[in-house]
Amino acid sequence: MLRPVRSAGFPARICLTAAAVLAAIPMRASAQDLVLTNARIVDPATRIVMAGAVWIEDGRIVGTGEAAPADAPGERIDLGGKWVIPGLVDMHTHSFGNAAPDGAFDGMGTAQTAQRVTRAGVTAFLDLFGEENSLFMLRNRQREGELGGAAIFAAGPCLTATDGHCSEYGIPTRLIDTPDDARRHMAELAPKRPDVVKVVYDHFDYGPTTMPSIDRATLEALVAAAHGQGLPTVVHVGTWADVRDAVLAGADAVTHVPRDGSVPDDVVELMATRGTYHIPTLVVHTDLSEFFSHPELVEAPLLSAVSSEAVRSVYASGPETLDEPARRWVAAQEAGKAEALASVGRLHEAGVPMLTGTDAGNWGIFQGWSVHRELIRLVEAGLSPWDALAAATTTAGDFLGRDYGVSVGDEASLVVLDASPIDEIRNTQAIAMVVLRGQVAFDGR
Repeated sequence: MLRPVRSAGFPARICLTAAAVLAAIPMRASAQDLVLTNARIVDPATRIVMAGAVWIEDGRIVGTGEAAPADAPGERIDLGGKWVIPGLVDMHTHSFGNAAPDGAFDGMGTAQTAQRVTRAGVTAFLDLFGEENSLFMLRNRQREGELGGAAIFAAGPCLTATDGHCSEYGIPTRLIDTPDDARRHMAELAPKRPDVVKVVYDHFDYGPTTMPSIDRATLEALVAAAHGQGLPTVVHVGTWADVRDAVLAGADAVTHVPRDGSVPDDVVELMATRGTYHIPTLVVHTDLSEFFSHPELVEAPLLSAVSSEAVRSVYASGPETLDEPARRWVAAQEAGKAEALASVGRLHEAGVPMLTGTDAGNWGIFQGWSVHRELIRLVEAGLSPWDALAAATTTAGDFLGRDYGVSVGDEASLVVLDASPIDEIRNTQAIAMVVLRGQVAFDGR
């Protein structure tokens, strides 16, 4: 998350009691037995498109092939030659809702976000900062079968310096200023089993909004303590030097594209050698300005299906309505877009594993829909459509320790498309059906 945007765009939230939150949660539907026939099955793991059928039992894929067995149980759905891809995953979001520069706010909350994003083909997401008790409670209830929608993964708090980034939003988080602080907070956090540990290590000069950051010794202590608990780490970075330090400290992933120039050669080599994942969040670096240079974006059918008119109308009103901080951010995005894309392209070419994340909740970024925008950006950066799809599906599953894909044994979370995403990555928005853990969650055929 980039501080000039987040500080203006992340609204203060009221922390609801567990009872109040659960009262609004829809119960999870039972998995179906399904047979999807006459499909084109797109497998990002093998880069093969197979014509045939997928059959599903108890929320898992139990078979694929030219034809399903006659005795395969469940409803048979003829897809008429449509394309089937694994469900999409947003690996960097803040699931409270959508925000706009003028203060308009679509405050869905995590439970409703999990419901809404499925319409965009997003079947799982990783929330990288929120109120830890509420997030973990919702995640745990979902895993116990009490909450439907996209699968919730959560870091819970940021671990950041006193007065550092994430501390400014009125949401309690964990403040660490020394290696001892890092070890103590990890010992307290680990029993809640966060899916990842999120740490802020950001030394970029943001001018008047610059905040303190933890030092390298504290970063190293935190990563070591997290790994000692069997927990992966995602490090928010602001400079390429921050990336270098995070990789050397053993971070599993870094998120964002630093704004202090092009990626240095040694950082490219270091990330590739160590296998450090990158979550670029290119859309948070580009898409506020894109709305004003391409006003037709606000009319995208899928965006209209997953967002409120109140928030969309801000982006339809033109850049002249923006205040000075928003105009500065638009200008910074326009100036930095080419360099950000080039840096991501170099990292990808060197073999750095990419993950699709949006930083949704920021201005210009929408829950669910912006995953498709990030796929477009990754292809613009030099990834092939196959590479981009993998970043949002099978590679995300690898990082999260989940079986996401279209192979036997994989979770039956699938998206059916009207057109080939390999021919044109924008076709991921042409959603005809969504199957979520074996249940038809949307059918627009």
